[in-house]
Amino acid sequence: MRLSDLIIHLILFIHRFSMKKTRSSTPRSRALLLAVLAALFTFTTSCDKEEDTASAQPKTVADLIVESSDFTILEAAILQAGQLDAFKNPNLTVFAPNDAAFRASGVADATSLTALTKEQLTGILQYHVLKAAVASSGFPMEKNKAVQTSLSINNQAVVAYVTNGTSGLFINGAKVITPDVKAANGIMHVIDRILLPPPTGSGGSLVGVVQADTSLSLLGVAALRIATVNPTLAAVLTGTQPYTTFAPTNNAFRALKLSTADTINKVPVTALTALLANHVVAGRLYSNDLTTGEVTAYSTGKLTVTATGTTVTVKSKGLTSPATVTRANMTATNGVVHKIDKVLL
Repeated sequence: MRLSDLIIHLILFIHRFSMKKTRSSTPRSRALLLAVLAALFTFTTSCDKEEDTASAQPKTVADLIVESSDFTILEAAILQAGQLDAFKNPNLTVFAPNDAAFRASGVADATSLTALTKEQLTGILQYHVLKAAVASSGFPMEKNKAVQTSLSINNQAVVAYVTNGTSGLFINGAKVITPDVKAANGIMHVIDRILLPPPTGSGGSLVGVVQADTSLSLLGVAALRIATVNPTLAAVLTGTQPYTTFAPTNNAFRALKLSTADTINKVPVTALTALLANHVVAGRLYSNDLTTGEVTAYSTGKLTVTATGTTVTVKSKGLTSPATVTRANMTATNGVVHKIDKVLL
């Protein structure tokens, strides 16, 4: 019961009591009683307004995440990392993956997070946060605009890449599915995938992304061999200009009987160089940038990209059927990696 309801009951009680006891009271005493009742009513109305104002205060981003049943995995990550207070800081933009986004990224539930250290989780969470409140309309209508996140490595802010256009708002290829959720301390944009920062190895370059993924170890062997004899291509993979790499998995190499480092090292280096160059395309191309049509590989060969819904395939001249992107949008400092299930011949 609110304070106002309690006082109203008290007023009614006093009124009934006074009617019984003061039927012979003077007009002056009755007027005094009415004045007291009016003052009490004014006081209760004022209290109601103050209570309503307090209850209408907007919630922080932390409150929105904790109180929603759609962000249970994100909440678990924040608590495991000890970062709840960070999501109460002022002037934040948070790209918040919901539970479906975690599952689509391979994280089935909160128990999967136990494989990560507190430091790893903290870095991932910071990569989802900008140190300024930015509405969807505040991002320029550009493709892959670099924005500084809260994550810092060696005193350098780690950037993410925002695309704002007619197809919507994207960050590192993840789509904003619910923009502009206002909070007391900033703005939250709900996204359909989690964001992973570039790995710390090899400066976070394309080579670093490949080296950090055990399912791409055979591609790493090929890249390492080429780096010793072809510094130009090696510079592409580790330089500052953006490139997109379609990265065949170990199983893709095994399908060609290239199942070990020894077998890869026996391939003539010129053939291996041409093969690897067929998997590299100029520019930073996230999944939302890959549209149906042809792109030119670093080898100057043509690759046919087909984008249907969330499925992307890539076909080279030497393939009878296209390779499928099995994991997209692995961000590097100098581009993006998409895993594929076939080698582009």
